[in-house]
Amino acid sequence: MDKLKTHTDKRGSLTIVEEGHEIPFDIQRVYWIHGVPQGEERGRHSNKEMYEYVVAVNGSVDITLEDINGRRDYRLDSKEKGLLIPPDTWDELRNFSPDAVLLVLASHSYNPDTYINSYDEFLEYIKSKKSNQ
Repeated sequence: MDKLKTHTDKRGSLTIVEEGHEIPFDIQRVYWIHGVPQGEERGRHSNKEMYEYVVAVNGSVDITLEDINGRRDYRLDSKEKGLLIPPDTWDELRNFSPDAVLLVLASHSYNPDTYINSYDEFLEYIKSKKSNQ
């Protein structure tokens, strides 16, 4: 997880995310997730090509990432934290606060053919990638 550069003075704060620094890819799509009902989850998929960089610009959200190296848990609860989700990473987004807004910067336009939406299929996919290393 990245601590984002923030400049604060009497006028308020300005937080920066830059392509080529925190963002190691060209941004092709920007979207945000909000209004998630209590107890609902988002994500629960992996993408074979796309990088995503996520920032909770309001509220908080818990994120679990899983890849060839295992599972890790993160809590995005500050506008000054960012998280890179590389390709071939299963993501689970949960515990959205009622006011949560999750900004997503993506390296590719939406293409349903690049997604893995079954956890069992994802486990088989990364197992095959691990055996090819």
